[in-house]
Amino acid sequence: MRCRVNNSEPLKFLFDTGASISTLSARRAAELGLKSSGQASGEATGGPITTSIIRGVSLSIGEARVSNQMLASMDFPTGGGFEFDGIIGYHFINQFVVEIDYQQKIMNLYDPQSYRYAGKGEVIPLDLAGRKTPLVRAKISPEGRPPIELRFELDTGADGTIVVNSPTVKKYGLLSAMPESVQSKARGAGGEQDRVLGPVKSIQLGSFIFDKPPIALSLDTRGGGALAENDGALGGELLRRFKVIIDYSRQRMILERNSSFNEPYDIEGE
Repeated sequence: MRCRVNNSEPLKFLFDTGASISTLSARRAAELGLKSSGQASGEATGGPITTSIIRGVSLSIGEARVSNQMLASMDFPTGGGFEFDGIIGYHFINQFVVEIDYQQKIMNLYDPQSYRYAGKGEVIPLDLAGRKTPLVRAKISPEGRPPIELRFELDTGADGTIVVNSPTVKKYGLLSAMPESVQSKARGAGGEQDRVLGPVKSIQLGSFIFDKPPIALSLDTRGGGALAENDGALGGELLRRFKVIIDYSRQRMILERNSSFNEPYDIEGE
């Protein structure tokens, strides 16, 4: 999406509920003359990252403007998947009720105080207690095994269906539950992630059931894919099958199924 930083020209940003802070590439920050006031560290896909902190910035998307934002700044990896200038994260997202229409490629931003939902979508609870990235419960059913209910980070910035973090993979013995799996790699802000891709019998999110989806099992020993505080991430390859309404103020997500629901899964997106 197009976003202005202070009074800049519109820049290309990724809308990412998996980002606890909005981020700007170091190159763009330098071009805009933005000065850092400290550093912070964190975990990202592929490994740990260190960022500079920039304060007092305004972000504008269309007519929506949020002032006094804190941004992280870092060098983004080059190449496929990182052709953007920045990332829209928690401190912007929590100011709005966000409606994402994947089919129409439109996002609407609403004032939480006046927003009233009148549709027939399904309400899915979000866990934001003490967090800046929401957790959502979903069940995965490996072939020949009972369903496992797990807590996934809701991650609009991720291309795939579900990535399961390595501690959860080990806890439930999921590598042995996916005999048709293949080795794969993914690139994140922290470097390369080793993973295994394979199908499961189903994923259930609320009352919605996805048949035979591919999922990714992280093999990481560091970075976001090795965290034990949640079980992984749920991404855009599932979310694109709905109109998605994200409402942090009421700790909920609302899903309206669209005509993409039964489309084949984009394995490359994993």
